[in-house]
Amino acid sequence: MRRRPLLLLAGLLAFSLAAVACGGGGGTSGSPSVSGGTSMRPEDITGTIRLLSYADGFDPDYMASFREQYPNIKLETSAMSSNEEAVAKIQAGFEVDVVNACVDEAALEMVQKGMYMPLDTSRLTYWNDLFPSVKALPGVQVGGNVYMLPVDMGTTGILYNADVVTTPPDSWTDLFDPQWAGRAAVEDITITAIMIGALANGITDPLHMSDAQLQQVEQYWIEHKDHFRTFWKGESSVKALFKSAEIVISSGYPADAKALQKNGVNVKFTIAKEGQFLWACGYGISPDIDQANLGAAYALLNWYTSPEAELFEAETWTYQVANQKTLDIAPPEVIEAASLDAPFQLENAIPAAPPENRAAWVAAWTEVKAS
Repeated sequence: MRRRPLLLLAGLLAFSLAAVACGGGGGTSGSPSVSGGTSMRPEDITGTIRLLSYADGFDPDYMASFREQYPNIKLETSAMSSNEEAVAKIQAGFEVDVVNACVDEAALEMVQKGMYMPLDTSRLTYWNDLFPSVKALPGVQVGGNVYMLPVDMGTTGILYNADVVTTPPDSWTDLFDPQWAGRAAVEDITITAIMIGALANGITDPLHMSDAQLQQVEQYWIEHKDHFRTFWKGESSVKALFKSAEIVISSGYPADAKALQKNGVNVKFTIAKEGQFLWACGYGISPDIDQANLGAAYALLNWYTSPEAELFEAETWTYQVANQKTLDIAPPEVIEAASLDAPFQLENAIPAAPPENRAAWVAAWTEVKAS
């Protein structure tokens, strides 16, 4: 649950970008290398990378240093609204080189379906600097190989317009409060919606629901579907809904509230007492990549996990980050605001992990939306 989908960009954007480092195992300074020990100047790394990502993964301000440092890497970008969409597009023949995935959505599924190649950790500059707990997430390492490089993470909770919802919500059941009928919303991501429904029904361990419990949650959502104004996709959608006063309460992320407050809308973020959902996302390389572009792909992955790029995410979107060395350059107030020193150790948290019966969850949520 990222993120997460910031403003979705229409069509295919293409522009020259640059990356921080391209290999060489564990160092955080000095000349980058394409593979163990072969140093290259940033401007000498060339190639074209087709990136499929949540749109924050190629936000222009975020990528500014990438462009400056590596002017000879061309990045062709396409935005996705969910990992489910990404899997469907790739299976339909959409050609990509680097793919963004989240462990609570489909990272493990992408590995199992052959959408990621094993990564050479000697070419991952910051691999040794990542939090051990982050490297152990589902889909990052499978069968002794590394497939996805984790980059960022955060929490999902409740957004509410404090000018209307004057009693701060503290439960997922508040989304279903009759007084907000027609003015409530939930993000259209299977894992998010099903977990909200489970916790609202008193199911305390939603990731390990029985078939009967899942059916109960599906029926609950069907009965309450008309209560919700919409099931939104992308940050641009939820922000527009709050700005237009079409909704006053929704699932969402801290960055959503921060952005809306800057635009004069008194939306706040809070944690539900039943639990906050932790998400974690990163990037992997397609096995179909042209070998001539492989060095550029590693350059992109290494830039994402550089302390400087990670700090931008923490400062701009209050994301937690994978690279521990980010704490060495982050101001104390940023460390506190984004919980940079405690990934996946937040209070009352449900760790990012896909349910074993994920396919059944997807089928249930599809039934809800079709009802």
